[in-house]
Amino acid sequence: MINAIIMASGYSKRMGKDKLLMPFRDKLLAEYIMEKVISCNFYSSIIVSKDERILNIATKKGLKAVENKNAYKGQSESIKLGINSTPIADGYMFFTADQPLISIDTIKLLINTFNKYDSCNIVIPRIKNRRGNPVIFPKKLIGELMSLEGDNGGKNVINKHTEDIIFVDIKDEYELTDIDTYEDYKKLLAFNDRYDK
Repeated sequence: MINAIIMASGYSKRMGKDKLLMPFRDKLLAEYIMEKVISCNFYSSIIVSKDERILNIATKKGLKAVENKNAYKGQSESIKLGINSTPIADGYMFFTADQPLISIDTIKLLINTFNKYDSCNIVIPRIKNRRGNPVIFPKKLIGELMSLEGDNGGKNVINKHTEDIIFVDIKDEYELTDIDTYEDYKKLLAFNDRYDK
């Protein structure tokens, strides 16, 4: 059993405005990851966000929406809220809400890999030695995730447990693209014709 936790509490400082509410095709950027998570068979699926519009959209789509009133404390707050707002599971899969090109097939491949190795490993997608999201953490590391502070995220835990990592190689580098700057956004729009809904 794996819980899906969508992280959507950032301040989009490099973009200059809320990137998750920017349009891509016929939806807002954040809607793509929501719909893909819903399409997969997770034990529990939630989104953690400070934005009321994002929370309302998620609720209408059937996701559990958790308001992050302490987003200013950094990424660790979203991680803790996500874990505390889901039931105990074998694994916790953390998604970033600004990654619209990740495919359902890749999500399922990561899930199957986690289950194949007895739900004991950290599972990370990779292409050409470039790591990306989403990442699955096993239950045994939840205590360490819950002890994170400030803007420290899962990388801190990953770096302490390199022996537990299983990399899953994917074929399309665009799946790991996250949208941080306006240049990233323009590239996303340019690759629009490659995108498969």
